[in-house]
Amino acid sequence: MKKVVWHIVMTLFVLSVSPSAFASDLNMESMPLGFELPSQVETPANVVASPGRFENMVRIQWDSVENATGYSVFRARNMAGPYVPISPVLKSPTFDDQRSEIGKYYWYKVIAWRHIFFSKASSPAEGWAALFMPSGDESAVELLTRVIIDIPHFMRIKEAASKVEETLPEAMDVESFIPTGDEIFSYVENVCRTEHRRIGSPEAQIAEDYIIEEMGSILGEDNILVEEVPCDVYKADHWKLEVEQDGVMEEFPAFYTVNTGIVYDGKPAGGSVSGEMIWAGEGTPEEFDKLGDIEGKIVVAQCTFPQFPVGLVQLLYSDGYYTSDPTNSFNLFTTQDLTFVRSNFPAEYTEENNPESVYWLASERGAAGLVLVLKDHPFDINTHWGPYAGKMKAMPCMYVSNYKNDDIKAAAERGAKATVTIQGDLKPGVGRNICGILPGKSEETIIISTHHDSAFKGATEDGTGVGMVLAMAKTWSQVPPDQREKTLLFVTTTGHFYGGKGSRAFAHEHAGDLLKNAILDINLEHLAARNYVDDGKGNGVFDGEQALSIVFVNEDYRAIATASRMMKENQPERTLLIPSTLLGPVPPGEAGHYHMYTGVDFIHWIGQPYYLLTSDDTLDKVDVSQLYPLAKSVSGMIGTYMNLDMDQ
Repeated sequence: MKKVVWHIVMTLFVLSVSPSAFASDLNMESMPLGFELPSQVETPANVVASPGRFENMVRIQWDSVENATGYSVFRARNMAGPYVPISPVLKSPTFDDQRSEIGKYYWYKVIAWRHIFFSKASSPAEGWAALFMPSGDESAVELLTRVIIDIPHFMRIKEAASKVEETLPEAMDVESFIPTGDEIFSYVENVCRTEHRRIGSPEAQIAEDYIIEEMGSILGEDNILVEEVPCDVYKADHWKLEVEQDGVMEEFPAFYTVNTGIVYDGKPAGGSVSGEMIWAGEGTPEEFDKLGDIEGKIVVAQCTFPQFPVGLVQLLYSDGYYTSDPTNSFNLFTTQDLTFVRSNFPAEYTEENNPESVYWLASERGAAGLVLVLKDHPFDINTHWGPYAGKMKAMPCMYVSNYKNDDIKAAAERGAKATVTIQGDLKPGVGRNICGILPGKSEETIIISTHHDSAFKGATEDGTGVGMVLAMAKTWSQVPPDQREKTLLFVTTTGHFYGGKGSRAFAHEHAGDLLKNAILDINLEHLAARNYVDDGKGNGVFDGEQALSIVFVNEDYRAIATASRMMKENQPERTLLIPSTLLGPVPPGEAGHYHMYTGVDFIHWIGQPYYLLTSDDTLDKVDVSQLYPLAKSVSGMIGTYMNLDMDQ
C-alpha cells in the first residue's frame, strides 16, 4: 500500500510542477523538479515488452539500474504517446500489465527512481497480449462500431507514419533483375500442374518438389531448408447427397465439407447417413431452439458470409493509410462479400466447439447430418473449402449452391428423406515447409512468405504467391553479396488449409534462430487476381478490374510508411492499405501466424477474389500483365528495408 501511495504522490507532484512533461513523450530530462538529476540514476536499458507471449497480459522487463530504489512503467497506445503511469513503484525490473486488451498494441517506457530523483525515460518497447485469428462471426455493425471507436487512435498512427515516410531511404534499385510477367507466370503454371495441393497428398508433394528444385537452382541447394510438418491427411473419394422426390431418391448437386464425416474413431472410411430433412433457416441458436427434437434428422440451413463495407470503411478511416484506386471503382456503397469466411460456421483454432456454429448446434442435438446452402455466395457453385482449421468432425456435412436454395428448402420443409454420403480415408501424413536463405552483410532478416498448399487448382491461392516469392528470390540473388545489407528468407509453407499449421510450426521452430533477427515479413497471397462477378444467372464473368486487395500492416511506422510509399509510386488497382486489426486481432493469412508467435512486423498483401476456396480458381483467373508491376512493388519494399537503419 505504501508503494502505491508513494507512486501517486510522486506522479501528482511531477504533474503539478510540469504538467506538460507527460503530455506527449515522457520528456523527463527537461522536467524542472528543482533538483539536478544525479548522474547515478541511469536510464533503464534493454526494455522489452512481450509480443503476444501471454494470453491476458503483457510482461515488461528491463536491465536493473545500479543504485535505483525503484522503477515506474508508463504505457501509450502508440509510440508518440501520450504515456501514462500504470504501475506502482517497483522494486524488481519486471512488470505484468494485466489491463492490456487482446487485439491492441501498446508502447511502454520505464524510468528508474532514486528516492525523489528519476532518470530519463527509456526507449519505447512495443508489446501486446496474445492475439488470435479472427473467426469471422463478427457482424458488420460490430465491425463498424470497432472502427469508429478506433478512429482517433488510427489518425495518430497515420500522422506519425506519414512523418516517418518523409525520412525513408531510397530503395535499392533492382529493377533490371526482376523476372518478366511471363517468367513469373511460368512459376505459377508449374506450381498448379495438379488439380489440388492438399497437405500430405501426392499432388502437394509434386508441387513441393518443384519449389525445392526451383529455389535450389536460384539460391543453391545448400541454402535450402526443407522441414516436414506432421498432419492428418483427410481424403474424400466419394460423396453424394440424395433427396427424395416423388418417392424416388435422386442425386442433388452438392460438395462435401472438408474434414467432416471421416474420423479415426469409428468412421475411418466415412459412410452414409439417412434421415428426414428439417429446415433451420440461418442456423442460429434461436432457430434451433424452435425446431424441437432433431435426433437422427438431416438439418438443412443457410451458411452465411459477412460483407465488408469497403466504401464506408474508406470514409470513416479517411482512405485508410492509403487507397490506390486508379480506375475509380470505389464509392461509398462499395462492398465485398468475404467468401473465405462463414459467419455461422467459423474456423476453430482451439479444441472448443463454437456454441454459435451451425455445425455444432446440429451435431450436439443429435442430427445425423447437415446440409448447408452457400447463401449469397456469388456463382452457381458448391465447391467451397472450409472451414479449414484442421479439426476432424464426425457428422457429415455437404454444401449446396445458393442457386439451389429454393429447391433444397422446399424439400426440407416438406420433410423429405435424404441420404448424405462421404467416403474416403484419414491417415497420418506430412507436408513440407520450404525455406530459401540468401545471406546478407548483417543478421537482420527480411522474410518474403506465402503458402503453397491449395484446396483446388489454386492459381491465385496461392500459385501467384509462390510465383512472387520465387521471383523475389531470383531478383535478389542477382544482387552482389556486398550490396545486400540484410539477410533474406524466402518461405513457402504447407498447412494453410490446416489451420496455418505450417507457418505456426516454422515460427515455433525458428523463433530462436532464423527468425530471431527478423525485422519484417512481407507476406504475399492471391495477387494479380482478376475480378469475376456473378452475371445474375450463376455464371462468373470478368468485369475488367482487379479483385479487391488489402494490404494489412501492423502498428509499425516504418512498415506503414514503406507500404504507403510503394502504393503511391506504383498505384496498384483496387488496393487498400489498412490497419492489421481491422478484421480482428491479426489478419487472415500466414503473416498473422508469424506475428503471433515471433512478434515480427509485417506487410501482408492479400487479394480477395470471390472464387477463392472454390474449383473456379484456375489459371485463367491470373492477370499476367499485373505480375511484373506487382513484383516491382514488392522488390521496392524489400529494397527500402535493405537501406533502412533499424537503430534510428
